[in-house]
Amino acid sequence: MKLIFKALLVSSMGLMATACVSTPVPKYQPSVENSSLILQARPVMDVGAFTASDGVQNRKLSMRGSSLQGGSDGTYATYLRDALIAELQISGGYVPGHDLRMDGQLVRNALNVAGVKTGSAEVGARFVLRRQGQIVYDKTLQSRHEWKSSFIGAIAIQAGIDNYGTTVQKLIGQLLADPEFIAATKTTASE
Repeated sequence: MKLIFKALLVSSMGLMATACVSTPVPKYQPSVENSSLILQARPVMDVGAFTASDGVQNRKLSMRGSSLQGGSDGTYATYLRDALIAELQISGGYVPGHDLRMDGQLVRNALNVAGVKTGSAEVGARFVLRRQGQIVYDKTLQSRHEWKSSFIGAIAIQAGIDNYGTTVQKLIGQLLADPEFIAATKTTASE
């Protein structure tokens, strides 16, 4: 009986140790699918400012008493910007100072690891592409991703951390696959 009590006590302490932990979002990893889309369309552009709409969780996302912190400057808007740059760099498509520039605004950012069976994340952004200052593409896109979760907090939290980036990959994939975006990135005869 004492052995069972000790095991339960150690398990409870392990679960409590996951509470109130703040961890930075892992560095974004480009996806194979997005790399394929980029290599097909070969967009070339600069990536400008990314901001967040009022009320959007831009600095931290709650995860069962813990939190996932934003990107390199502490914000998720910058994390999304850096993710797009990372994807474009695969094909040499990120060119600072190019006359085609993408700006963005984070309009949705949510992470849910509270479910005992399923976790989910949603990321949405408005993407505005300008050529020499003139808007050539302006669209809001949103992605949702679900994964297997757990009753155990430490497992559910780690799954949330691991899967947030996949949600961003899916959002960027929607952008890269959008025929209107592809058409807007094509160069003109004068270039």
